[in-house]
Amino acid sequence: MTIEDEENRPLLSPTTVKYNTEEQQSQVGKKHKSWLWKSDSYSWSLATLILLFLTFTALLYLIFEYNLPEMNPHDKEKIKFPRNLEDLRQLNAILSIYIDHHFINVYTTFIAFYIYLQSFSIPGSMWLSVLGGTLFNFWLTLFTVSMCSAIGASVAYVISGSLGSVAVMHLIGNRIAKWNEQLVQHKQHMFNYMIVLRVAPFPPNWTVNLGSPHLGVPLGVFFWGTFLGVAPLSFIHVQAGAALNRLADKLDLITPTNIICLVAVAIVALIPVIVKRRLETSE
Repeated sequence: MTIEDEENRPLLSPTTVKYNTEEQQSQVGKKHKSWLWKSDSYSWSLATLILLFLTFTALLYLIFEYNLPEMNPHDKEKIKFPRNLEDLRQLNAILSIYIDHHFINVYTTFIAFYIYLQSFSIPGSMWLSVLGGTLFNFWLTLFTVSMCSAIGASVAYVISGSLGSVAVMHLIGNRIAKWNEQLVQHKQHMFNYMIVLRVAPFPPNWTVNLGSPHLGVPLGVFFWGTFLGVAPLSFIHVQAGAALNRLADKLDLITPTNIICLVAVAIVALIPVIVKRRLETSE
């Protein structure tokens, strides 16, 4: 195999990445040895995923029940996950009453919910980002949201690369194989590529979270690329939360200014890659 062939070789071949048989799983395991425990059984892998989800859900319920300050029944029955602007305003009105004397309780519960959503790719983290902007200091919320996104995505990465490995590859192996065809072109600039993926999520974030450990993306690169990559969009969400009282009946985040800012961030992340390629070409 020539050096050129090695550079263009996919991190994992599409035929291997499907994981439709235990033999294929064994072959990939030999190629990418993991320091994480994994099962060779699809049934055990799927059962483990379900058990982990139920365990995390139970822990979140306990945090909600016992970590939040004691509330009167009227307020507590109105506590629910926000799905629209009206829910946000109602939740903000209730939590604002308790946050002055129970800041740590509200803040840690917010963190737990955010990491939970990110860990299992459950939609709704945008609403939490906006809520955080209404409840907490702007910069504290931006840092918290970015860090929770990175931690939650890393939890998904670890689960996918270990306990749930076989089930993940059996269920979405074809999607990961398609992404592999793009990823191989950026393996020398993985960190910059990860940032751009978070700014413009194509493929979707859940595919990146679950597929990265199977395509040789280092966990450190994955974590910090996610932390920095989600910051621009999180900035927009948190900013909207800080201005919640001035918002109309619709939360409009897709504005020309916001789009220009996101594109600018993606371009900045790509500049080192472009410069390096130009230098290599000139040599």
